[in-house]
Amino acid sequence: MRFREDQIPILEYNGGTMAVSAVPGAGKTFIVSHLASKIIEKKSDKGKVLIVTYMNSAVNNFKSRISQVLESHGIHSSRSYEVMTIHSLAMKIIQERPDVVGLDENIKVLDDINKSIYIDRCIDLWRRRGGENTFKNLLNDYGIKKYQEKGIYWWKNFVSVIEIIISELKLNSISCDKIDESSEILGNNSIVKIINYIYKDYEKLLKLNGYVDYEDIIVLAYSALKTDENLKIKFQNKYDFVFEDECQDSNMIQYNILSLISQSGSNNNLVRVGDLNQSIMGSFTSSNPRYFEDFIDTADKKYIMNMAGRSSREIIDLANYIVEYTQKHHSEKNCRNALKNQIIKPMEDMDALKNPQMTEYGIKTYCMSSWEKEKESTVRAIINFKKKHPDMTTAVLVPFNKHVSEISQELIKNHIDCDELSSTSGQKIKITNILGKLLAFLAQPDSIDKFKDIIYEIIDGDIEKKDKIIECISKSSVEYMISENEFRISTVNKLKKIDEKMTNTLVDVCYKLKNILENSNKDILSLLLYIENVFRFNSEDSAMLQLIASYIKYERFQNPNITLDMISEQLLDIKNPVFRHMSEVIYSVNGYEPNPEKVAVSTYHKSKGLEWDCVFLLYLNNYTYPSSLSGKFRSEYYFFKDEFKNPTALGKAEIEKILGNEIISDPIVQSRIEILCEKIRILYVAVTRAKRYLICMAHYDKSKKDLPSEYFKIIKKFADKKCGDFSGY
Repeated sequence: MRFREDQIPILEYNGGTMAVSAVPGAGKTFIVSHLASKIIEKKSDKGKVLIVTYMNSAVNNFKSRISQVLESHGIHSSRSYEVMTIHSLAMKIIQERPDVVGLDENIKVLDDINKSIYIDRCIDLWRRRGGENTFKNLLNDYGIKKYQEKGIYWWKNFVSVIEIIISELKLNSISCDKIDESSEILGNNSIVKIINYIYKDYEKLLKLNGYVDYEDIIVLAYSALKTDENLKIKFQNKYDFVFEDECQDSNMIQYNILSLISQSGSNNNLVRVGDLNQSIMGSFTSSNPRYFEDFIDTADKKYIMNMAGRSSREIIDLANYIVEYTQKHHSEKNCRNALKNQIIKPMEDMDALKNPQMTEYGIKTYCMSSWEKEKESTVRAIINFKKKHPDMTTAVLVPFNKHVSEISQELIKNHIDCDELSSTSGQKIKITNILGKLLAFLAQPDSIDKFKDIIYEIIDGDIEKKDKIIECISKSSVEYMISENEFRISTVNKLKKIDEKMTNTLVDVCYKLKNILENSNKDILSLLLYIENVFRFNSEDSAMLQLIASYIKYERFQNPNITLDMISEQLLDIKNPVFRHMSEVIYSVNGYEPNPEKVAVSTYHKSKGLEWDCVFLLYLNNYTYPSSLSGKFRSEYYFFKDEFKNPTALGKAEIEKILGNEIISDPIVQSRIEILCEKIRILYVAVTRAKRYLICMAHYDKSKKDLPSEYFKIIKKFADKKCGDFSGY
């Protein structure tokens, strides 16, 4: 095995603390796997090597890589190493001595789905006890005026604030009582004091039902290690070496746990690997790149893997230029440290591992007159690209989940297969859409429009043919459609001429709907089970249905008079955080591998860790990629008073106040700076997903004040100049 010059010093590690910064495409999983395998082969003591990583999918990847390396060297045992997430490690610690942290042996962990349900229940309790008036006090004049019309959606935005702040409170070991004790320093109109009403009920609900949540696990594990010296020594003896991957996304308490475990006697064998320029999770988690940055400053050894073979020289040059531009020329001086001076180097000296070679300049930029034109142009470009390069993988990256759906629909209309990588992808929300539209139909069984909605949702196939079938249905009544004999005689032959397979599905669905209608007087939960039996969903969809049934059971407990229409409305609400959590848990197990036959459509965030031959970056506008503190920020609620418009930032600042830390003079402005910095890093991550071709698009819609971002302009300027200079390799 031949290793690069920037990898060799890392492989010589044999103890102490080591920080490894790895640029995109540098092969950090590869090198960590080889280093861990080398240590496993050489070590003679009883302790194991521990690798902690961010996602369950990464756990399986590391296990496979290490196993392959060891087996190639004739070692077939897996007992000398463990790979796990931080939550799995924390559970191991607690299960050794649950009594130390006041738990019994039968620890029950509340998953994210039920956490959302619990918090939703606590919010409902608070609203009924006067919390609604408190919420209204946060609204500006426009918000008050529109509250009756928009209130439900504004509350859902506030739910995300509540979840983030409760997580921050827990990870900083701030109890409800501590908040009460800090009432005076928090002052009036405190966001944390408002949320504490919900926090108290949430903690009571956890205790009443014998649960701990994911934040509790981390906090209790750290507490157990600090409290019980024997427990700490046991884990220190268990693991001789500790590795942490993706540590730019780590938080302080996670680092504290790993730091404690890695210290045994005079040894502190801790290796942390990450990329500060790829820290993009801070907006919605407690992670912060400064924790890795601090570790780099104090580590015994520090190395940079700065050679990468993923992308062409042109794309590497652009990524490096974004770093240079940010550090030297960014219009907001407070953002000039958003990217570290970590320059990617191509692998020109390694013949077997050369970067992709190009015979044409692969970076192009286009500015369209509207978002609609941008979508149309993208689809046309993809059609042309796939004709020219049928064996290459392609991806379209967009800012938000709704854009994923929009692009996917355009691709499907043009007969292009796609993979949706978002929490609201067609696959992930299909079962909730089917149930939502089915319940809406059952609430109005005479409505041909409701009938068409459910048929349209279930039938798969060519959109134009589907539209023709639906158009034929529009001329009929529901009674006619489910009247088996009459329907078959009069309509089936006509519809089969449009598409026989879709018509057969339609006939089957009509038969099933007839049976469901005949049993629609059942209790709602029994009806759902009957629907599951009739449709014979696959295992994933059945699991999703079971979770939905649990949620409806809870909703019915809160409101015994809830109707099918009301349940349908919740199921079809794409912003409902509970169903988004459900879909993420149920449908994320299969993983994703790029496929030349399908176009991947992903949010910028979801693209991290992936790569494609050709990547389209869409909607590079000021709204999605602001570069100025005076821009619009999605974290700020336009319906709140100015002093409350970013409640998450205010809540986090109040937590710092409770902890006695230095107080930021203007947390809303500071939050804007952090968001701007994270946006730059997201763009950097997106650019480095491309291997050969990168197409950057924006639009200029003056009427909506929706203009191309500063970053689109600098990419265009860079690409235009380099394209003229390009002469190939």
